[in-house]
Amino acid sequence: MVSGNNKTLFLQSFGLSVALAAFCHSAVSAQSHGAPPTSSTSSTSSTSSTSSTSSTPAAHVSLPDIAALKAKVEAEPSDPKVRYAYAEGLRKHGRGKEASHEYLTVTELEPSFYHAYHQLSVVNQDKHVLEEAISRLNFLKEEKPKDMFLRVALSELYEKKGDNYTAGKTLVELVYANAVPEKYVHKINQRIRFLQSKTKDAQAHDKAYGGDEQMESSPPPLPESTLNRDLSISKVKEPKVMQGFGHATLLP
Repeated sequence: MVSGNNKTLFLQSFGLSVALAAFCHSAVSAQSHGAPPTSSTSSTSSTSSTSSTSSTPAAHVSLPDIAALKAKVEAEPSDPKVRYAYAEGLRKHGRGKEASHEYLTVTELEPSFYHAYHQLSVVNQDKHVLEEAISRLNFLKEEKPKDMFLRVALSELYEKKGDNYTAGKTLVELVYANAVPEKYVHKINQRIRFLQSKTKDAQAHDKAYGGDEQMESSPPPLPESTLNRDLSISKVKEPKVMQGFGHATLLP
């Protein structure tokens, strides 16, 4: 199982990604309607450019010794923590493609090393690597359907793939199962709402430029009221479905 330290690191990155993603999404939406960029947008861009998840090395940061990290991997090839450190070193040197393959190997060694999946959702550009990671988590989900860390990581990978509907649905199912600890409810709610907003924006864009073509996916299955741990399906209003979008079921 993944260690407590790795879970903490994963949730810290998740919290940061939720806040930055939500802010950037609202800023982009405002600019698309003619609103000028604000100084806070520039500040956020500056902050995100120096984030620990950036694949571009910073000049003032002392970069890790890749040769030494690789030597450790060769000495202990089955240690996921050692390989993760090597992947992090590659990422910090701007070698995102190589880092992605190492992160994937970490998940082969330890399928529940969730922070490796998070890093894949940040730096990976290879669709085959992404599909492999998603497949691995979906397989693990059959064994651990209520594992919040697993579902958050899976949601991030689906978002990276561009499937915001499934990314949101993955978390909504967790809420319906009352599997979100109270202290994480707010962050999970934020992410669900963010994914809902992205999906609706994509639908509006496709409707405007797609002519008579119908979208294959329906709006994300998100409740209208505030989510909470004792939420039951009977208390949830049916999501508004635009005509012609179909009626995909919320739960399997």
